[in-house]
Amino acid sequence: MSEPYLTEVGWAGSALRVAGAIRRDDDLPAAPEMELLLHERDGDGLLRLPASVGAENGLVTFEALVDVASVERGEPLPGGLWDVGLAIGTPPGGRVVELGPERAPGLDTSPQRRFLPGAVTVAAYFGGRGTLSIDVGGRSHVAGTTSADGVAWDERRAEVVITGHIDRRWLSMPVSGTLILTERDTRRTFEVIAALEETDDRLGYRAALPVTRAFVDDPLPRGTWDVSLCLGFSGMHRELGVLAPEGTVDVQVWRRLRHVRVSSSSAPDPLAITVGRA
Repeated sequence: MSEPYLTEVGWAGSALRVAGAIRRDDDLPAAPEMELLLHERDGDGLLRLPASVGAENGLVTFEALVDVASVERGEPLPGGLWDVGLAIGTPPGGRVVELGPERAPGLDTSPQRRFLPGAVTVAAYFGGRGTLSIDVGGRSHVAGTTSADGVAWDERRAEVVITGHIDRRWLSMPVSGTLILTERDTRRTFEVIAALEETDDRLGYRAALPVTRAFVDDPLPRGTWDVSLCLGFSGMHRELGVLAPEGTVDVQVWRRLRHVRVSSSSAPDPLAITVGRA
């Protein structure tokens, strides 16, 4: 059976219209039953929405509306991340596929936002693997991982420099980048700006973590800090956990009249920066 591809993703009021097509072959009935599926990424929520089916020029077409203001029994779509899929046919012979990796040429892949009553932001966007998702609430979520290219020590500025890149094929250009460090025990966060650089096929980032008071008043405090990269798209955010590269940092810095160790984890573990611990 051919893979479905999207031909339209767009808002009509509070409803997201999702339309696409599948090329007819011997494995696909003339008018198969179809449903749009919404899977809650961080929970066990699953919503099934009806999809209308048609036939056109050797294609089976489908269309569904996701009314985020009244998606089920008059209730709005709950806050969080919802991944969009398509159920084709009925069990046991049916199958479920993700929507988004296959698309019609020229389909707009930039994040599309709507604002619901109560100042709730809802955005439809294509993630790192090209899959379609709906973000309700605009909160930052860890949604996948990316490997850092390097972690290095800048002796002159007494900073830990983290660099990396993301495949640009499925990403619209973000407007901001932030490296977020979360202390494991206290869940306190520390943020620094990540400079972004775009090329044809990749989005590079670079962030410098101050670990002494040589240039700033508030360096990274003591503790073990897990690293993530938050990309802002003007109204929504996408947060990626950062995986450690092969190389590490392990230095002694001068803080408060004593030497303090600063070190980083190594691949294949998630990237963590430790200040002041063995």
